[in-house]
Amino acid sequence: MDYVDALVKLSRVTAEQWGLVTTEQAEQAGVGAACFGGLVQSGVLVEAGAYVFQLAGAPLPPHLDIKVAWLRLEPGKPAWRRKAGNSGVISHSSACLLHGLGDLPVGTVEMSAGARGTVEAGVRVHNEPRPDPAQITVVDGLPVTTVGRTITDLLHTGLDGGHVGGVVADAARLGLVDLRSLAQQVAVFASAYGLPASASGHDLISRLLADAGEQTAASAVA
Repeated sequence: MDYVDALVKLSRVTAEQWGLVTTEQAEQAGVGAACFGGLVQSGVLVEAGAYVFQLAGAPLPPHLDIKVAWLRLEPGKPAWRRKAGNSGVISHSSACLLHGLGDLPVGTVEMSAGARGTVEAGVRVHNEPRPDPAQITVVDGLPVTTVGRTITDLLHTGLDGGHVGGVVADAARLGLVDLRSLAQQVAVFASAYGLPASASGHDLISRLLADAGEQTAASAVA
């Protein structure tokens, strides 16, 4: 196979997958290892992550590290053939990043449920119950936990109230979460954040917002 034919085959994959292709996907598309290696050595393909490549000169997609990590969970299966949730769901701090919420520390890609493959440096797979389909949404082609599920995941990990409160405040300002519904979901975590056993979910949300310095929002909830 010549390089032109190989690039045509690869483009059918990259066009639907943020311009990225894994080595296993390339092989399944009919591009042999020798030809693929030649494209890499000649600089036509550049490494975007371990065993994930991109055409040289193409703009890097946003959140490249998250996309690379998610593709590597099932490197032989194209993104469009994966059922939401079965190949892992972007969650926790990575979900906040994709939703544009809070100011959580970044650097580790976080995913939950149904994930397979080798856990590697810079990636954390949470062994938690698979999110219900209603708790999964799609952001930039990636399956991501909904805002409500993301907040409960953060509380489950014991993240400090200030950071969680920042996420809640941003979600409320953007209209991405219903605080009344959220209060019902988070009430179970109230005691873990130092509130009395009689505290409600609204009490916890007020505490989280206050910890984040969102005094006006906390007063409104109270």
